[in-house]
Amino acid sequence: MLPLVTAVFVLVEHLYTMSTDKSQQRAELLRTVRDALQRAEFYCARTRHWDTRLLIISIICGAIATVLAGGTVIGGSRALEAVGGWRILCSIVALLTASGTVAGALHKSFQITTRLASAEKCVAGLRALDAAIAASDLPSDDALETFQRISEEHAACLA
Repeated sequence: MLPLVTAVFVLVEHLYTMSTDKSQQRAELLRTVRDALQRAEFYCARTRHWDTRLLIISIICGAIATVLAGGTVIGGSRALEAVGGWRILCSIVALLTASGTVAGALHKSFQITTRLASAEKCVAGLRALDAAIAASDLPSDDALETFQRISEEHAACLA
């Protein structure tokens, strides 16, 4: 990630120093921020999608397995015969619980919640910076410094 962050800084500084006109500098910085915002929003949406998908799989698989196992206990031999016998039932329950467990483990091991929180913070920071630059409320040097800080803190979102 470090080479990408360094490349972003070099590009921004190059664009910034090439411009002699303040309004042109501001426009170039605004384009750079908006490009980064677009990448961060895409990353955030993709991460949110996986967050939701893995959590739903984990919850649904566990719930269905519980209902199947509990339903056959309550329903007795008729319910057991309806699903094809205890071997079929145990196989289905095992598959469902394994799927739920794997989905939960992937969610945790890939730190999806942490990544999503970072992506949302990155998007919020870039949106605020975009608005400040567009409204000409923030001096270009401060805007560049803020952009560099956001890029460093959230390099994964901007890759």
